[in-house]
Amino acid sequence: MPKARRTIAAAAVEHLRAHGHPAVGYGDSLLLHEIAEAAGIGHEGPRTERNVLAALERAPHLFEKRYFRSRRGLARVYYLLPERTETQA
Repeated sequence: MPKARRTIAAAAVEHLRAHGHPAVGYGDSLLLHEIAEAAGIGHEGPRTERNVLAALERAPHLFEKRYFRSRRGLARVYYLLPERTETQA
């Protein structure tokens, strides 16, 4: 029987917890590529980052979605681990 494939979101949770990161979001290029590598997907430049962020968007049960303002005043998204939000409340 083939091994069940791990989702990108599950790999992200595992990677963030293992390395002590509370969140990941737009602009975290190195971290997003590390998550992609942990999930077993290939590197395709900026497309890799978009794919990982899109996968996190599709997993609202694993992350809390929040926004921040960039230097240009644009709203950007980041995803926070649920246990991190409980300790901050």
